[in-house]
Amino acid sequence: MAEKAASIPASGPAANPVSSKARTRSAIAAGVIVGIVVFVSCLVANFPYGDTLTSMLAPYQLKLTYQSQRLSPPMGAKLTDVRLFSTASSDEQALLLQSPAVTLAPTLAALLLGRPGMHVRADLYGGTIHLTLYRHADTVDLNFSLDSLQLSQSAPLRQLGALIDGNLSGAGTARIAGPNLPDDSALMAIAGDNLALSIVHGFPAIRVGTLTGNLQLDQGTIKLTDIVGHGADLDLRAAGSIELGDSLDDSTIDLTLYLDPTQNGRDHFGFFMKLLPHPPGPDAPYSVQGNLLSPSIS
Repeated sequence: MAEKAASIPASGPAANPVSSKARTRSAIAAGVIVGIVVFVSCLVANFPYGDTLTSMLAPYQLKLTYQSQRLSPPMGAKLTDVRLFSTASSDEQALLLQSPAVTLAPTLAALLLGRPGMHVRADLYGGTIHLTLYRHADTVDLNFSLDSLQLSQSAPLRQLGALIDGNLSGAGTARIAGPNLPDDSALMAIAGDNLALSIVHGFPAIRVGTLTGNLQLDQGTIKLTDIVGHGADLDLRAAGSIELGDSLDDSTIDLTLYLDPTQNGRDHFGFFMKLLPHPPGPDAPYSVQGNLLSPSIS
């Protein structure tokens, strides 16, 4: 009986070497994971967010300023009261954009390989802009999207004298190769909704409704293609180009525009339609040409 009892395997941890090895491997894996998390956390916490973005923009005569910076979990930083200036003029800096809050996060290549790259999310005109910037030797490449920007809050449009309401969304790519627009290129698809255009103060706005189209910037020219709008007051189609000068005063437009008013549009804006060179219609295009700020219509 004693020999039989001695031949029975003992129970306990020592009796199961496979379980012991599994626990050891799990402990090693947990340690590696913790080490990676600590390493990445240190990289994220010490990444020079604002300085990196500023250095990427400086060669193109752009300057970024902000009021404060704080960490934005899980990875990144949040800047407040952010302003983007053009430093092209030696006399003064021109404010281009202003955002109450911008969130920055480095790209994986920026963290691990030191290649300049940044994810950007900015609150702008009641909507949001998402950007991913990649800095190369002489250029900055952008992937971007716009989400529900409220056009009535756009300072540049107000400077143009345009009274436009509604939301604008879109997506595209761009390459910044120099401080001047003729050096740069971009492609963008746009989509607007609830658009309305005020042509005379005190009169109802023309309800353009939805608008889609494509824009292409190349060698200082913006090409507009497949511009189509459908609204309660009219349908429209447009195609053409804008030649950019040193300023808006020096820029010109060459656009073919089709207007097809609805009955509601004719009832409300019949007086203004009589001022056009000829009655509007789906087969009666208008030519919009000349200075961008004061073109002629024929």
